[in-house]
Amino acid sequence: MGSRVYWILVSLLGLGCVATSVAARTMYATDTFEIVVRSSKQIVSRNIVKVLPSGTPVEVRDMDDVWAAVRLEDGRTGFVESKQLIEREPYKVTAERLQLEIGQHRERAGPMTQQLASLQQIEAQFRDISQKYEQLRQDANTKAQLETKAKYTALQQAHAEVQQQLTVLTEAHTALRNSTRLLWFLCGAGVILIGWVLGMTSARWRGRRRQTGYSYNLPG
Repeated sequence: MGSRVYWILVSLLGLGCVATSVAARTMYATDTFEIVVRSSKQIVSRNIVKVLPSGTPVEVRDMDDVWAAVRLEDGRTGFVESKQLIEREPYKVTAERLQLEIGQHRERAGPMTQQLASLQQIEAQFRDISQKYEQLRQDANTKAQLETKAKYTALQQAHAEVQQQLTVLTEAHTALRNSTRLLWFLCGAGVILIGWVLGMTSARWRGRRRQTGYSYNLPG
């Protein structure tokens, strides 16, 4: 009877161990104090395997409410109190890791910052050159417009002078043509008048010669 009870207890203990065992996982020594790894589930000075500082990772192979079976980085195994383990990374370790990463990022960001400053300087120079170019283009356009306007004004003045001269020449030509016509008219009238006077004089002279009987014979 006692043997049977013993095996029943052993079986129940085995089932309890299976039920309470968990898959191997990484946990950390609490970040409030150091923990002690022991060779057995007893708090005595002779079973101390190693003292772990805060933040040391350990491989938890089994765990219950009081003790956790762990495997150290050097391969040794032992037990630690469950309450001294945490699943998250300790704040101190996290802060140190983040500081290291920040330092690495700063080292990488240094050359990038210099490159960015160089690019910003180049961009500023480009903007300055673009503004100067645009100003020169506007000035050139303004100068060209002023020159074109001045030439147009000069051409307008020259055209007005030519028109005035043309008007004067046209009036002079008209006056000269009218004067020429008048002169020819007067010349014609003078010729006719002279002919008429000569005719009248010749007739009177012939009449007087008949009256006096005077004759004049041309030499033969």
